[in-house]
Amino acid sequence: MTTLEDDDDYVPRRRTQLMGPAAQAKALAEATAKLAARRQRDALPHRIETPRLVLRAPIRGDVPDLVKLADNKAIADKLSRLPHPYTRADGIGFIEIIAQRPDERPYAITLNDQFIGVVGFTFHEGQLPELGYWLGEPYWGRGIMSEAVKGLVEAAFGTRLFPRLKARALASNDGSLNVLAKAGFIRTGDGTDPAGTLKDKPIVFFELEQPKWS
Repeated sequence: MTTLEDDDDYVPRRRTQLMGPAAQAKALAEATAKLAARRQRDALPHRIETPRLVLRAPIRGDVPDLVKLADNKAIADKLSRLPHPYTRADGIGFIEIIAQRPDERPYAITLNDQFIGVVGFTFHEGQLPELGYWLGEPYWGRGIMSEAVKGLVEAAFGTRLFPRLKARALASNDGSLNVLAKAGFIRTGDGTDPAGTLKDKPIVFFELEQPKWS
């Protein structure tokens, strides 16, 4: 007699046998890409220290400062995925849902143990890891974002699992363009954002290759 467990185990095998060679190759490539991205994400350190900052996982206790700083149109207008207004529900959702996703690896930027912004990677299937970041407006103009990006990029390259990174910035966002230039990112092209709140707005694309001597 076939049990429920036997039948559950049998169905995937039967479906695999019915897949053609091209479909099997595509499925294998997708699974390999997901595994590689997960390996990159999990290899990143839990905590990164720079001369002034500590980068760590976002926690529930960050919500008050997160909401206070993120609820700023001057920041939302420069990012494709930050809602405005930014509510407490958005902050909790970011920490308890988005930050836990296997395709995201955000770090809270902290200064003197206080949350001041976010930096991290998004892992798009079949693409390079993408750097993203934002900093609370009271902390602009002090080189903090450059320091955070440098710390994260060096940590990523230190794993030997990040041969190249990509990033993008709004063409009119001089501050972000300067951060990426200081970190060594090379401009690779111009275009428009395909989705999000910046849809169809001019975007500059960047990439950074791991130094051969690192």
